[in-house]
Amino acid sequence: MKKASTAGPSSPFRVVVPNRVDIAGGTLDIYPLYLLIGDAMTVNAAVAVHSEVVVRPFRRGAARLYSGDFGMAVTAADTHGFSLGGKLGLLFRALRHFPAVSGVEIRVGNEAPVGSGIGASSALLVALMLAAGRLTGAAPRREETVLAAMEIEAAHLKNLTGRQDHLAALRGGIQGIRFLPGRIDARRLPPGGRAGTMLRDHAFLAHTGIAHHSSDVNWRMIRGAIDGDGAMLRKFRGIAAAAREAWEAVSAADPGGTAAAIAAEWAIRRTLAPGVSTPGVEALSSDRRFRRLVGGAKLCGAGGGGTLFGLLRDPDDREAVEALLSGTGMSVLPFRLSGGPRFEEIGDGG
Repeated sequence: MKKASTAGPSSPFRVVVPNRVDIAGGTLDIYPLYLLIGDAMTVNAAVAVHSEVVVRPFRRGAARLYSGDFGMAVTAADTHGFSLGGKLGLLFRALRHFPAVSGVEIRVGNEAPVGSGIGASSALLVALMLAAGRLTGAAPRREETVLAAMEIEAAHLKNLTGRQDHLAALRGGIQGIRFLPGRIDARRLPPGGRAGTMLRDHAFLAHTGIAHHSSDVNWRMIRGAIDGDGAMLRKFRGIAAAAREAWEAVSAADPGGTAAAIAAEWAIRRTLAPGVSTPGVEALSSDRRFRRLVGGAKLCGAGGGGTLFGLLRDPDDREAVEALLSGTGMSVLPFRLSGGPRFEEIGDGG
């Protein structure tokens, strides 16, 4: 017998979480890769490009989810009544992780474009889980949320997934994450500290205009490592070493050392699988002006498009670098760090 649904919210509220840029060591957060590499580390920074969930009362006996990204709405008897297929299947699967609710409308959306490579879909999943936890009174602990989000995503994609996106959305700031058997050692630097100031002054972001598809690229990357390919394992160990160097440099607020680690990481990453880099990024990387002004740059996430992240050698050169990026057809985005999730009470018109 189906259990009765929980009643919807008494008043509207909003949950806002950050997306992330991976400074170095992306992909190493995917199980079981970090166990195969040893001393694996991922370094990322939560940025003020947000994913948002708004929860409102709705008519009795119904639940509605509206996606601003896809411009579509689906209605069911309660939050367990949605089909697990289609573009919103990941979100519907997450709602089944919590008690069923009726009399609720949930509106979701990302500021980042689809395929941005900065973890927007994972951040939106986290925002929805935080909202559902508050709505049902069944909020799990942060560690449980990270694990559940990763496994919900893997079940939906039918592929291997990582955890760095979920941690960034839940914790904010700048993180150095080590993945150990049975636990995560995640260290955090605040956005307003020396490291945050260094990134604010030197970092840039630009969307390539090409949507990336992380699950396909990630699988091509890690299949060789799982199969024991020696060359692939050496490459991933090199990425892990670059990530450790990046964390040391970021922690010391050293822009030159951070940029060198980013450059070293990308030099290896771009060779991991076909399609990791793009012709536009390759052309930009070989441009003498760009190399003179930029200490290190890489595509975020699995690559193949999405968002380019890098560090200026001199903050005074920002305008010149942004002109170069715009000249290739990329869209320059403001770089601002984020402190983590926000819960906000909103009025009926908010």
